[in-house]
Amino acid sequence: MRAARAALLAWLLCCAAALSSHKYSTRVVRTKYGPLRGIVVHSHPQVEAYLGVPYATPPLGSLRYMPPVTPSQWRTTRLADASGPACPQVPPAAVPRDDALLLHPRARIRQLERLLPVLANQSEDCLYVNLYVPVNGGEEGEGGGLPCLVFVHGESYEWSSGNAYDGTTLAANGNIVVVTINFRLGVLGFLKTGAKGSAQGNFGLMDLVAGLHWLRENLPAFGGDPERVTLMGHGTGAALANFLAVSPVARELLKRVILLSGSGLSSWALQREPLTIKRKVAEQTGCHGDLLEDDLAPCLRNKPLAELLAVRLDPPRFLPGFAPFVDGTVIVNPSAPPPTDSSRLGAGAAAVANAAGHELADFSHRELLFGLTTTESYLEFNAQDLEFGFNESRRDRILRTFVRNAYYYHLNEIYSTLKNEYTDWDKPVQNPLSVRDATLEVLSDGRTAAPLIRLGYLHALRGGTTYFTHFHHLSQDKDYPQRPGSVHGEELPYYLGVPISLTHHQQNYTQQEQRVSKLCIHYIANFVRNGNPNDPSATPPPSPMLGETPRLGPDQTPYWDTYDTINQLYMEISSKPEMRSHYRGHKMSLWLSLIPQLHRPGSDLPDAAMRHHHFQDDNANYYDGAVRPQSMSRAHVPHVVELEGGARAGARSTVPPRAAPPRPVPAAPPSTECPPNATAPPQHPDDALLRRLASSHYQSYTAALTVTIAVGCFLLLLNVLIFAGIYHQRGSRPHRSKDDLAEAGSSSSSDNYDGKLDYEVRAFDGKGFGFECKSAHVPRVVGSKFDLRTLSDCGEPTFGEYSCYDEKHRAARSSMPDVSVGSAIEAGSVVCIDTQKPDIQKVDGRPSDAVGRTSTFEPRVVDSSTQVKFGPDTEGVGEAGAEGEAGTRAPPAPAAPAPPGIMKKRVQIQEISV
Repeated sequence: MRAARAALLAWLLCCAAALSSHKYSTRVVRTKYGPLRGIVVHSHPQVEAYLGVPYATPPLGSLRYMPPVTPSQWRTTRLADASGPACPQVPPAAVPRDDALLLHPRARIRQLERLLPVLANQSEDCLYVNLYVPVNGGEEGEGGGLPCLVFVHGESYEWSSGNAYDGTTLAANGNIVVVTINFRLGVLGFLKTGAKGSAQGNFGLMDLVAGLHWLRENLPAFGGDPERVTLMGHGTGAALANFLAVSPVARELLKRVILLSGSGLSSWALQREPLTIKRKVAEQTGCHGDLLEDDLAPCLRNKPLAELLAVRLDPPRFLPGFAPFVDGTVIVNPSAPPPTDSSRLGAGAAAVANAAGHELADFSHRELLFGLTTTESYLEFNAQDLEFGFNESRRDRILRTFVRNAYYYHLNEIYSTLKNEYTDWDKPVQNPLSVRDATLEVLSDGRTAAPLIRLGYLHALRGGTTYFTHFHHLSQDKDYPQRPGSVHGEELPYYLGVPISLTHHQQNYTQQEQRVSKLCIHYIANFVRNGNPNDPSATPPPSPMLGETPRLGPDQTPYWDTYDTINQLYMEISSKPEMRSHYRGHKMSLWLSLIPQLHRPGSDLPDAAMRHHHFQDDNANYYDGAVRPQSMSRAHVPHVVELEGGARAGARSTVPPRAAPPRPVPAAPPSTECPPNATAPPQHPDDALLRRLASSHYQSYTAALTVTIAVGCFLLLLNVLIFAGIYHQRGSRPHRSKDDLAEAGSSSSSDNYDGKLDYEVRAFDGKGFGFECKSAHVPRVVGSKFDLRTLSDCGEPTFGEYSCYDEKHRAARSSMPDVSVGSAIEAGSVVCIDTQKPDIQKVDGRPSDAVGRTSTFEPRVVDSSTQVKFGPDTEGVGEAGAEGEAGTRAPPAPAAPAPPGIMKKRVQIQEISV
């Protein structure tokens, strides 16, 4: 019963879709080639769709492998109510599912299940566009029409179609005209059929140029503005959009460019060996002839379509099969870089500006918006690899395969660098999932992220207006198990408005995902309209703080700042969008600076020495997938700037003019870079780009950093001055003589106060230490209490901790009647008392034989059971106490060295009795 209800519901939905698709528009649009009537696909606001509109004559028969021809005219009103056929292709199989899981992730299989019904209707008559036009959304200003967004589909150069992407929601919510387009693919669209010097080929690119010409002629009839056309590509479509943005036959047909997850600088963007592909097609179709001189097209026109689609290339892994190539017309030959002022740009910027592939960023007069996902290489692995991971041995084979197919020189060094950089050395044992994540990162960065960021860097360096976004939102799709961040293609439904589309509500998108989709549409529509993703009324913050993005505008959307070569700001789109800087800065510096420096052949290296650059082991078990043969000679490849050996570092070779067919490249100048994902040797072979990419974000805060350092230095200097003043004041205390001390003692005989003594060691005479009192204020009153808190400047190490007091002129105090003069101590002699015992309270001195006769005392180091003893060396000493009982003399303590740190001691004698 439940299954029956589900089937009924599906049937009702199909009927509703069919009824809505036959709701024709009330207006007739008169194009240059005939009148059109579309259908209403959205009511509020009303959006009309014109589906299956021809922009070129069907490339059938003699027009196969020919540039597109303008369409024929028609007189009666043509119903544009259904999409045209998809171009001939062989998409990946989604069934049987068990076999498909060995080739693709689960998410890819689900995607194929949605796309394959759309791709089922195929024909060589496929050159059609689909237009989604808001009816009452005309704008004033430039041309008085709506801006237009042309979407170039990706997936592959060999399959997919523009029919699979619905532009209704983006047109309705963004108030722009959205156009999707079909173009020839695979063996029909990207095969070099002509001779070596011929431009015959790249028919898929030519179809896109023809579609842009058609829009320029007919957009005003739909209410669009032909002067505001933005070309947006995704994946391989982004590489095609990049080629068209700099192509001399199409660059004036565009106003702005949006590149998502791809660029012309990626290793998979261009076919470097188109003649090799031509040879394989000739071998499998039986069209034999001279590979370099003969045109293959006449023979292929007579072949059935099924035979052409049966051609299998089996290209090296990570490299394309049928793909665009440098033809000298649509994709021009590499040219010399424009002159740059190194003193004005800096060494790093000049090196980037002069690097190979710079011509792909030569559209600074057009605004650029480019975006990435977190894991661009997610679709390169099957379901088992992604769900369970793999070991390090498998990782190493994958890296070797990538390095061998993407680079030509110093393969071992590049491989070792990548392996070292993308290994988590904090973990002693590598988990299979962590190995998987590291492999996904290295392939994502090397194949897509780094080339696209380099393109944006070059565009900003030339003065262009550039915006960069990272789509970081993790959708609720369960087909991405254990994924590290967003994956390739996950952002596209959000930009097209699928979560807020009425026809996709059954997919149960969350409110958060709907908000993210509205934000993406807001930014895309504003960029298409004004070349700025922000609202026209929004103003940049005076001092943007990363992580605290100010929210401006009526809809409270974060302000999206431009990308530049210094701060390198980008918008991270997620549930909480915010501005960030330096996307994967350390990893990007590796790809944009270090790897190109490693990837150099050497100026005087002969061809025989190419073996030095190759991997030593050529066994199939050494790799994971097909690899290209290692050539022992240097083959010319596109986007490689030639370097004259040793004559002029950085001097570029001359190339034929754009209009002229390409000439064979002389063998003398060696190639210096691998196109198009590497850079040529800069004029200054240093790590200038590394420094710029890794640490240039500090340059924007130079003033604040300078102030901070200056304040720190000032405080340090102030502390030094204060310390010097204190030290000087301490060292400049008056050194009073012994006579002054005696006078001070006699003059203060009536006072009773605590004083301080500073002493220093003078000599050691075998009996004890002599001390010199540097300063003293000590009263000479019998029975007074002395607080000697400071004992300083004792320059020699002591056996124990001693306190010293001066007994000078004690015999002279005869004016005190109640005191019997005891042992008169010679002026300057010192009594040293061991103060390691904290319980010393009183000390009694024993009298000598006569007044004026001196007795020499020596220090005693006593243990815990011994009182402090005083007396001459030749006489026994009684125990100190009020009773005056005689006692035995304590033997001298053994002289044990004291710790070296004991130089100055401060002790307190609470009471001294004489």
